[in-house]
Amino acid sequence: MERTKKANPDTIRWVKQGGGSLRIKGRIIKPGQRFDARLEDIPEAFRDVCIPLDKFVPEPEENLVAVGTEYKLKQRGTSTWYDVVDGNGKVLNEKAMRRTEALELIKVL
Repeated sequence: MERTKKANPDTIRWVKQGGGSLRIKGRIIKPGQRFDARLEDIPEAFRDVCIPLDKFVPEPEENLVAVGTEYKLKQRGTSTWYDVVDGNGKVLNEKAMRRTEALELIKVL
C-alpha cells in the first residue's frame, strides 16, 4: 500500500545517495533512504547527495547589487601620518603612511 497524501504539503520528497549518513533536525538519514523535508532544512553542502523526487520550483535568488566603496584619508592625531579608511571605518593599511602614499593607495583601490 502506498501513501497518496503528504503529511505536510510544503515538504519535498528526497532520496539520499552516496555513502555515509546525514543528520537533519535530529533524524539520521541513511544512504538510499527516502525522506520528506523542506528545501531550507537541507544544508547547501548536502544538496548534491540529496536528490529531490518531487518536482518543485526553486525560489529565485535575490539579485545582489555591488555598492561602490569609498575610501577616505584619516589623519593620525596631529602628525603627518595618515590611514586609509573604508566606508565602514575599517583601516586598510597596516602601518601609517604619508599623505602622498595614502592617496596613491586610494587610486589603486
